Amino acid sequence: MKPSHDPKFALVLSGGGARGAYEAGVIYYLRTKMPKEIAESPLFKVYCGTSVGAINSAHLAATAADPLYQGASLKKLWQDLRSTDIYFADVRALTGFLVKSGFFMATNFLGFSKMLEKADPGGSFPFRSVLDTTPFITYMRRNIAWQQIHRNIERRVIDAVTVSASHIYSGRLALFVEKHPDVVYSTGGGSPIFCTLSPKHVLASASIPIIFPIIQINRQYYGDGGMRQNTPMSPALHLGADRLLVISLRAPKKNPLLQSSPTSAPVAGLPRESEPRVSNVLGHLLNTIFLDKIDYDLDQMRRINYIIRDFQEEFGEDALDKINTLRLQKRVANKELTTIRPVVPFVLSPSEDIGHIATELFNRVLARKEKLSPVHKFFANVVEAEGDNDFISYLLFEREYLEALIDLGFRDARKEHDRLVNFFSSQPLDSGPPPV
Repeated sequence: MKPSHDPKFALVLSGGGARGAYEAGVIYYLRTKMPKEIAESPLFKVYCGTSVGAINSAHLAATAADPLYQGASLKKLWQDLRSTDIYFADVRALTGFLVKSGFFMATNFLGFSKMLEKADPGGSFPFRSVLDTTPFITYMRRNIAWQQIHRNIERRVIDAVTVSASHIYSGRLALFVEKHPDVVYSTGGGSPIFCTLSPKHVLASASIPIIFPIIQINRQYYGDGGMRQNTPMSPALHLGADRLLVISLRAPKKNPLLQSSPTSAPVAGLPRESEPRVSNVLGHLLNTIFLDKIDYDLDQMRRINYIIRDFQEEFGEDALDKINTLRLQKRVANKELTTIRPVVPFVLSPSEDIGHIATELFNRVLARKEKLSPVHKFFANVVEAEGDNDFISYLLFEREYLEALIDLGFRDARKEHDRLVNFFSSQPLDSGPPPV
């Protein structure tokens, strides 16, 4: 199905901590190895991101006017990134964490908090986070040209940027949107917060609760957007995009419970497992936070596309226009009926288990303990895992690991070269299965 107008492309970036380096590898491939007419064009009119995807979206939106520089600068941003750019990791940081944790446990679990509150009302000592991300604020201001984002939107180099976060008290999605005044955001599925994006909005989107401190914006508290919407396809659709390049940071995992003999019970013959370590539990917790309904959303898109195709085959190419005209005529008060259109999604996701990559590289780092910071040495002892370490895969901001993810994203995009060319040329992807 070919759209009746020039397609609007959107880039949708998922959350996943240090795994965001994979997204940089994909973008670098698009800007260096695709045909010139694709690589040197602005490509995307809409950028939508959650958590680390919001950080990458902000950087890409700021550099959208210079496509070649866009890919190289995002890659360099991740190559130069270190954990000390994200959080304090020295002796003072470790001491502060242990003192705050001990004080929090004593006051809240041993009943001292009420005594302290009576002695000094309002003088509580809340536990804000495991890690102090103060350095990240400076890093964000230094490495993202925020004024350039506003100028690119004003000049219509891009139409809009969205950042997904979670409102802590209500648990609802908070969608921060900066767009050009002429760009329509069709309502439905929640109320966006129109604003001028700043480092605070992106920090809120990337603030994994307990691990990173939550962020206050306009007297409201917000945390990681991955808790509500890790792959923000919906905002792209509301902003009129009909071709979505989605970069997911989830790799399919094998289920050991389904690998038993077909003649035996599902769990027969499995080896006895040892008790899970702390990092195994934390890794699954983060996987749960970043677990997404992307497959459901894609199924819904395909279902609507098939219905549109059947209508056009049965009632003619103008059937969709007639349906949309009818919907607009039946507009009722307090409810907006948007037009129906085919949407083409293209999903790129890691071909290898990122948790496994992180485990191998983390073990190499452990072998060089003299290079570990005090915080890293502490967590190396606490979170030593059995099997692949998903927890470390989110928080390991070490050059060797980040470059491995950049390379993986580059290679995965290279495997899809021909279909990506078709996607950006508004041609059918292929006659095979959908690109998921």
